[in-house]
Amino acid sequence: MKLKGLGNRAYNIFFHTHTVSGIVISALLYVIFLAGAFTIFRDEFYLWENPSLRYQTSTPINIEAILQSVKKAKPTFDIDDDITLQLPTQETYTIRLFGHLAAKGGQEQHFHVTINPFSGAIEDIPSSTIGETLYRLHFLDQIPIVGRYIAGLVALFFMFASITGLLIHWRNIFTKFWGFTLRGSLKQLWTNAHTVFGLLGFPFQLMYAVTGTFYMLTILVLLPAVMVLYGGDQEKVFAIVNPIQTISADKNSPKINHVDKINTTFSSTLASFKNYQPLYLTFKHLGRDDASMSFTMKDTDKTAFNSHAWLGYRLKNGENILKIIPNQNKTYAQSVVEGIHTLHFATYGGLVAKTVYFLMALFTCFVIISGILLWKEARKNKNYTPQQKYFHHRVTMYYLAICLSLLPAIAVLFCAELLVPANNHKFWVDSVFFGSWLILGTTGLLVAKEETKMTHWYLGIGGILALAVPLVNGMVTKQWFWVSFQQQAYSIFATDIFWLLLGLFMLTLAIPYFFKPLPNLKTPITPEKISEIL
Repeated sequence: MKLKGLGNRAYNIFFHTHTVSGIVISALLYVIFLAGAFTIFRDEFYLWENPSLRYQTSTPINIEAILQSVKKAKPTFDIDDDITLQLPTQETYTIRLFGHLAAKGGQEQHFHVTINPFSGAIEDIPSSTIGETLYRLHFLDQIPIVGRYIAGLVALFFMFASITGLLIHWRNIFTKFWGFTLRGSLKQLWTNAHTVFGLLGFPFQLMYAVTGTFYMLTILVLLPAVMVLYGGDQEKVFAIVNPIQTISADKNSPKINHVDKINTTFSSTLASFKNYQPLYLTFKHLGRDDASMSFTMKDTDKTAFNSHAWLGYRLKNGENILKIIPNQNKTYAQSVVEGIHTLHFATYGGLVAKTVYFLMALFTCFVIISGILLWKEARKNKNYTPQQKYFHHRVTMYYLAICLSLLPAIAVLFCAELLVPANNHKFWVDSVFFGSWLILGTTGLLVAKEETKMTHWYLGIGGILALAVPLVNGMVTKQWFWVSFQQQAYSIFATDIFWLLLGLFMLTLAIPYFFKPLPNLKTPITPEKISEIL
């Protein structure tokens, strides 16, 4: 069955633009998707990477005491400026505070600290190294200044490549599905795999392309609107999607400290909105008469899609100055932006949705790899000179080395999180991760001269390193996966089991390749036989 598709000229144009745009972004796109796949479960990894928090029990949060302890640790902590507290959840127990230090020479100083709610310890480093590192890698934030914009452009080109890919295969879409086979030439194999799996994952891939572009390039999209419609006042634009920005603060308001009213307001709000979990607290002018305390909350029903609520109060008299509840008075813009966030981070549907997203992200990684190999195989013809073919081969090998070495490096990241000492922990863990990625990528290029050998090399080394993750956890914390299961620490158990099964699966694929039977010695060994063995 054939559908009406593009004309020949349009088909050729879209085919070549799809190929060029796809190969240019493929390596970075693979990194973004694989890092993003693990980022989906960063809350579930939290206790695995923080053994000291595994056996703690939850205690009531004393917001006033937290602010006082931060003030004691940082005497220049400015409570009159905006303060944000990221509150603990069932997965992440610690508290993060984002604030400002008293300006020196007119220069505003931002700072953030991590607070252990059980011990009260204050640290200037993130409490989630694995989640933080992979989350930032997901949008290339480790590249200074331009990393996020590069990620946004990659998402934009990915959206273009996805749409053009659908268009060029549209007229034969049913034929390609029913004609899928593993037999034939390598070119035919990678063509079938890239086309069929790409079409199957198209809705998911397009969703991520659109939402990723929105997040990374929003500032470029909104800049003309800010300049033309809002006279350059970007705060008015942010207030459209973040209602807390609309709460006013008078810089001439008298100095009156309202810290002692925070806990009462916090407790009464939780009692009034029992179906909502507080995620963030925002304070404005805490040391002045017009001090306000605002809540960003989320419906405890994890299947809810439109689930965020915003509440705001004046601390001096408890006056309610902001109340936006889902399905009541949320604006169109707020619903759209929240919908984009919900879709992108899979914050609906609980673990089922996260698991589907994770598998689809890995599915997309396979589509990217098959596209790289198809690009190379399609250029093995007489239209290209030997020098051009060699160039295509080297590009393919470099791309595969970058992509395939990332998963083993992530396994190293998990091991390093538990093995690296606490002193300057994040710096050294990140150094081990990126250093191992570089070493693994370089080693793959040195030991393998063709794609098949490189693929099996990374399957083998990746399988060994994956098995090391639960082994390291058991040796360091004594909480082996069977112990964590008995203790109902399911996030720790699931993390170990995932790496265990992944390691066994990768080794199952790799071992047969490296233990091929030697040829019959009675048969003369020719150069062709040697090539077949290698």
